[in-house]
Amino acid sequence: MKYALLANPGHNRVYFEESKKLAAAELELALPCLSVPCGDILPAQIGGVYYLTFSSEAVLTASDLAILSRLSFVYAIFEENMREGRTAFFPCEMENYAYIGEDIGTILKYTGKTNELFTRMMINCAVFASGAREFTGKRLLDPVAGKGTTLFEGLVYGMDVYGVEIGDRAVAEACRYLQKYLQMGKYKHSLKTERVSGAGKTFTAERRHLELARGREEAKRGEYRIFEMVAGNSCYVNQFYKKSYFDFLVGDLPYGVQHGNVTNEGQTKLSRSPAALLQACLTAWRDVLKTGGVLALAWNVNVLPREAAERLLESAGFTVLHGGVYERFQHRVDQSILRDLVLARK
Repeated sequence: MKYALLANPGHNRVYFEESKKLAAAELELALPCLSVPCGDILPAQIGGVYYLTFSSEAVLTASDLAILSRLSFVYAIFEENMREGRTAFFPCEMENYAYIGEDIGTILKYTGKTNELFTRMMINCAVFASGAREFTGKRLLDPVAGKGTTLFEGLVYGMDVYGVEIGDRAVAEACRYLQKYLQMGKYKHSLKTERVSGAGKTFTAERRHLELARGREEAKRGEYRIFEMVAGNSCYVNQFYKKSYFDFLVGDLPYGVQHGNVTNEGQTKLSRSPAALLQACLTAWRDVLKTGGVLALAWNVNVLPREAAERLLESAGFTVLHGGVYERFQHRVDQSILRDLVLARK
């Protein structure tokens, strides 16, 4: 069998030619999660349109197509055959996987926001690298959450999502935006806010916990999804949450350009150094990740070389996934940002 994947037009617009390389790498990570052996990933121009093609040893199942439907770049899936000596495409039924509207991550605009398609790709890569086939109900943490792009994309997948962000203002804005979105969409939801502090008041933080359901029937059955953000320092994440609480950690580190993070309690100036952030936080991040769980981090290699980032992860007890597809995610975002993605397992 042969299949062709039509790329999302918005995906090609974002990083032009480099998006094709990212799509091929994401697909390569996904194929081992399918129920039949697949391979032979190739780019193809068919009728003047760009596709990624691959072969499989048998017809893909509905659950296989569901996995492919979640790929960040996929717009349509076709089974490819020859008819009267010409290539013929037969559309495959894609899964409507979205728990909540896919537009949720696109409406809120701000400087330094990570592109939502790249964010979706990071989540997918973490899930596929863990060997998991299911997204719904998994717990996802973004320890550098900003205004919640990763959390919104995780919510689209039906995950329970949690974020930590140093800025009270960013957390408040993300939660206000989500509440308004839920009100407009007539989702059942409730919000609780509480102050948390460390022993001896070593730190203080504010937790905003939101539970939502898509309607009265889901609410009656207790089928809620969780969206939670903590306005606090990420180096205390193992005091905000229990050990081995999360299935995945996904974050876009400060680039040394737009993003900033406070790395020490009492520090008033934002640090733009991803290295300083990792040194301060990795031990706590590892504590809250389940054994076998995967961490996916994006960062600017112009300010932190990949080898140095991998050393920091390994010294904190993570196993970095090396070689092959795991080292094919580097791409240029703009003149000052050469972004890469590292995947590591606890």
